Amino acid sequence: MLARKEVWREISGLAIPLFVAGSLNLASQLGIVAILGRMGGEAIYVRSLYQPVSLIILALSVGFAVCNQVAAAISRGAGRPQDVMANAAGLARVWLGLGAVLYLALTIAAPSLPGLLHVDAGLRDTLTSFLRWTGAAGLLILGEELCASSLRGYGYVRRATALVVCTASVRVALVAALGPGLGIAAVPVAEAAAAVTGLAMGLVLLRRTELWHPRAVRIWRGQVLTDLRRIGVPIALSFLVISAYNFAVITVLGAYGQNAVAAFTVVSTLQNVVLLPAMALGTATAIIINQRRGAGEWRRIRTSMRGGIEVTVMVYVVIAVLVSSLHDVLADLLGGDPGVAAEAGAYLGAVALTYAVQGPVLASLTVMEETGGGFRAIILNAIYFALIVAVGATTTSTADGFYTVVAYCNLIGVSVPLLATRHIRKIATREAAVAPVRPIATGASSEA
Repeated sequence: MLARKEVWREISGLAIPLFVAGSLNLASQLGIVAILGRMGGEAIYVRSLYQPVSLIILALSVGFAVCNQVAAAISRGAGRPQDVMANAAGLARVWLGLGAVLYLALTIAAPSLPGLLHVDAGLRDTLTSFLRWTGAAGLLILGEELCASSLRGYGYVRRATALVVCTASVRVALVAALGPGLGIAAVPVAEAAAAVTGLAMGLVLLRRTELWHPRAVRIWRGQVLTDLRRIGVPIALSFLVISAYNFAVITVLGAYGQNAVAAFTVVSTLQNVVLLPAMALGTATAIIINQRRGAGEWRRIRTSMRGGIEVTVMVYVVIAVLVSSLHDVLADLLGGDPGVAAEAGAYLGAVALTYAVQGPVLASLTVMEETGGGFRAIILNAIYFALIVAVGATTTSTADGFYTVVAYCNLIGVSVPLLATRHIRKIATREAAVAPVRPIATGASSEA
C-alpha cells in the first residue's frame, strides 16, 4: 500500500503543474476571443475563419512536442541528458522543412479562400492578410514547444509550466495592448512575439540544467523520424478524427433545432475544462512510464500504469458527482439563452455521471498515444465516435434520445483502460526481452 501511495504522489505531483499549464493555455485562448469580441463582430468573424488553419498547425505542433517529450523522458531514465537537445534539434530541422511547405501552400491558397468561404468583398483582403501573417507566426511557436517538452519530459515540470505561463501572458497582453490600434492585426504580432519570447526563455531555462549540450545540436538522430511516425502522426490524426466527430454531431443535432446545436457547443466547451485533469494525469503517467523504460525498470512500468488509472478514477468519481449535482447551474451559467440552457442542462444531466468512466478512458488513450500505441488509440476513438453518430442518427428522434446514446457509449469505454494496461504490459515484456536492465541514473533532477 505504501508503494502504491508513492506512485499516486509521483503521478499527482507531475499532473498538477501539467493541469495548471493546460488551464492557462485554455484561459489565454478564451481571453483573446473576449478581447477580439470588444473590437467588433468582424474581428471574431475573421478569427473564426482562421480556425481550420489553426487546428492543422496545432495538431502538428502537438505531435512534434509529444514526440520530443517522450524522447526526453526516455533519456532521463537512461541517464543521457545530452540526447535531449540532439532530439529537439532533429525535430526542429524536420519542422523547418514541413513548415516551409505549409506556409507556401497557405500563401498560394490564401487569396482564393475568401471566395470559397463566401466572405464579403470588404473583408477579403483583411482575411487574406490575416491568414498569411498569423499562419507564419503560428509556425514559430514550435521553438517554445520543444523547449517546454524537453524540460517537462526530463522532469523539470515547474520550469516548463513557468515557460507556458510566460508565453501565454505575453500573447494575451499584447493582443490587449495592441488591439485598439492594430485591430485584428494584433493577433499575428502577439503570436510572433510570444513565440520569440518563449524560445528565448526556454533556452535560458535549458542552459541552467544538465540538458544544455550545444554541441549535440549538430548530431542527427534517425530515431526522430521513427518517433514522428509512431507517435506524432497518430496524435495529429486524432485531431482530425475529433473535428470530423464534432461536424457529424452538429449535423445530427441540426435536425432538432438551433438550441440543440448551441447546447452541444456550450457543453463541449465545458467538457474541455472537465477533461483537462484526465489529459494531465495521462501525460504524467506516460512521462513516468517512459522514464522507467529508459531506466529498464520493467516491473515499475506496470505499477505506474495501474497507479495512473487508480488516481484518475478517484479524481473523476468526485468530478462526475459534482458536475451531475450542479448540471442545471452550470447550464444556466454557460448557456445564457433559456432555450440553450435547457438543452445544455438536459445534455449534462444525461452524461455527467459518465465522466467517472470518460476521465480514465481519456487518460488511458493519452498514455497509449505517448507510448507508441497512437494508431490503436485512433481506432478506439473512431469506433467510439462512429458508434455515437450511427446509433444517434438512426435510433433517436429527439435531442434527449441522442444525449442518452452518448451516455451509454461513454459507459462502453470502460474497456479502454484494460486495453491500455495490456498495451503497457506488452511493452514491458517486449523491451525486457531485448534489453538488459540498467541501473537508475544518478544526478538527474526532478521538479515534480
